[in-house]
Amino acid sequence: MIQAIAVLTPIYVTGFWSIVFLNSSIKKNRAKYFLGFFMMVAFILYLGHSLFFLDHFDIYLFYDPIYLFSSLMVYPMYYQYVRLLTTDRKFSFHYLYHYVPAIVFGLIAFILHLSADKGSSDTIRDYFRESYKIPSEISSPVFINQVFYTLHRILFAGQVIFYFISGFRLIRKYKEQILHFYSNNESRNINWVYNIFISLVFTAILSSVFNMIGKFSLFNQDWSLLISSVLISSMLFILGFLANEQNQVVEDMEGRDIEVISEIMNEELPQGDFQSKLEKLFSDEKVYLNSELNIWEVASLLGTNRTYLSGFINKTYNVNFSTYVNRYRVDEAKNVLSLEEMDKYSLEVIGEKCGFGSYNNFIRVFRDFEQMTPGRYRSQIRTK
Repeated sequence: MIQAIAVLTPIYVTGFWSIVFLNSSIKKNRAKYFLGFFMMVAFILYLGHSLFFLDHFDIYLFYDPIYLFSSLMVYPMYYQYVRLLTTDRKFSFHYLYHYVPAIVFGLIAFILHLSADKGSSDTIRDYFRESYKIPSEISSPVFINQVFYTLHRILFAGQVIFYFISGFRLIRKYKEQILHFYSNNESRNINWVYNIFISLVFTAILSSVFNMIGKFSLFNQDWSLLISSVLISSMLFILGFLANEQNQVVEDMEGRDIEVISEIMNEELPQGDFQSKLEKLFSDEKVYLNSELNIWEVASLLGTNRTYLSGFINKTYNVNFSTYVNRYRVDEAKNVLSLEEMDKYSLEVIGEKCGFGSYNNFIRVFRDFEQMTPGRYRSQIRTK
């Protein structure tokens, strides 16, 4: 009973999210829709696990090419999902080469399965059961399978390393990019994607260990199998839940660029004292009090485009757009905190009045600029 629950739970989770995402609108969120295919492949992968651990081994040997194919598809597909979420507006077909290893290994496994006779199949079964130990008397088909599965484990480990590094760089670049576009980045924070990536790598390490010691090492250890299943299922469910709430950020950024550029495409870039216009917009009109202020809105008010404005702020003030806006917000907060009549208001209310999107954002940004919390700053002002 425990074993059945352990091996079937990941199937239910991945099957559920694949249905949810594949029934969503591809036009509204291509990243979410593509994640549906990722969940489908994960469903196929864990279906193979269930066949193995529920002792349907003859079926598993037939299913093995599909299992190998899906195991080498998971990490490239998750990486493609991250790209769609952050940098690629549409699915790019030149990324299909990432899936070539999975296709090649799946086809080779299928050919090996068709060419294996009854004796070879029995020996391969024992090869799995004995934790990948080479039998004393080995035939050519079995030797080929042994080399093949070893290469698969090496390739799988290489994929984990490659896509983890590539995904980390992609997410880091994205985090730097949104600082140039938005003043409030909390709603666009995708640290959870990176955390899920780490979880996937951790899962891959566990899988690699199980591959090295042999799957049958867990065959009669129900509780160990259950713990592993709960961890994997929880990670996949959290991934699905968070992804279901996340917008395709790159779609939003490119859409705003098209909208703003179309409005001013016939205008020349701003002339005169652009710096004074920008500073007046913030100091006099206090546009920073809008918690969702973004660079497209400011560019529109100044009659320019996002690219020019972003470059101007970077070159003139040596900061990104988010830092530039938050400097004004922190100064506003310091002025408000210095007023005794504002003591009746909580820090959360003051943060909202000064343009911060949330209390946590207020605390974090204020500490980054002043090396102390707003509460401590107010206390110091009162003791002077």
